Amino acid sequence: MHSIQLKVDDSIFEKVMTLLELLPQDKIKVEDNGYDYPAITKEEAKQKVQKSIHNIANNNGISVDEVFERVLQ
Repeated sequence: MHSIQLKVDDSIFEKVMTLLELLPQDKIKVEDNGYDYPAITKEEAKQKVQKSIHNIANNNGISVDEVFERVLQ
């Protein structure tokens, strides 16, 4: 088996993944490169966005400083 490494811009990532899905799945293996983002459904994403919007309206959440502290850790 051969291995390749692709660096794909976010703007076309979904298109690349769709193209890979067209190939025989028993002949190709896509491995994560270390970005471990759990997959969620559209409905879960929609609920998270709605909750966030609701939290903003109610002035709930964390400070900007805390956000950056968590991201930069």
